[in-house]
Amino acid sequence: MQGKHLTQKERFYIEKRRGEGVKPATIARELDLPRSTISRELRRNTDPAFNGVYSCRRADSLARERRHKPLPKNAFHRLEPHVQDFIRQELSTHTSPEDISGRLQLEFDVFVSK
Repeated sequence: MQGKHLTQKERFYIEKRRGEGVKPATIARELDLPRSTISRELRRNTDPAFNGVYSCRRADSLARERRHKPLPKNAFHRLEPHVQDFIRQELSTHTSPEDISGRLQLEFDVFVSK
């Protein structure tokens, strides 16, 4: 099963049903989604400032912020901008990651672990 992002409509439905006291497993069945998707949504996107009440608008905002924020542990984001640009350019021409790694070592003297 390939992952997908919840829509605003699905988040609104979750908010409505949670407000009615419906359990996450039931909501998952009604939306034809895995139970874990609903549980994760509620855990990750319920703002503590809302006293444990799930808000679809706030959840959508939190999810969007997280989606657009680069992961700090991602090695790519720790590279210099000119090296990132080089990698993007090479990938756009369908150059293999192995070839890019070799060229990086030659052109930028960047150590790339394998």
